[in-house]
Amino acid sequence: HVRMLRDYDCVELVRTEPRRGALQHFYRATARPTLDEDQWKTLPSSLRKELSGESLAEIVEDMRAASEAGKLDDPEVIVQRTPLELDDRAFKKLNRLLARTHEQALAIAAESAQRQGEKSTTVFPTELAVLHFRRAEQ
Repeated sequence: HVRMLRDYDCVELVRTEPRRGALQHFYRATARPTLDEDQWKTLPSSLRKELSGESLAEIVEDMRAASEAGKLDDPEVIVQRTPLELDDRAFKKLNRLLARTHEQALAIAAESAQRQGEKSTTVFPTELAVLHFRRAEQ
């Protein structure tokens, strides 16, 4: 897993130490890049599960902190949950739509970054979390 994480710039080597006749490597997580669909599919399932779990934990923690700070009281907040019944074709079609939406969100953030420094512009942190997954059978 470490080699794959290095290949995708998810970790960097910070030091090595001799251990029992071998060299132990210590890594530090770097800013996690957004993996495209093909890169994500090449990751071992155990690593996909681990990365997904970390992302979900971060989302939950950020939601908790925002709630405690009163940020979820904002009338502009969007929280929607929509259980769907989809066939494989529709599932993939919706995933493509969400990927395009993600790309557009990054473009909007880039536009905002270009406006930073203008007198009338106020910048504040937001978070976009998109989840689309197969639910457990009930």
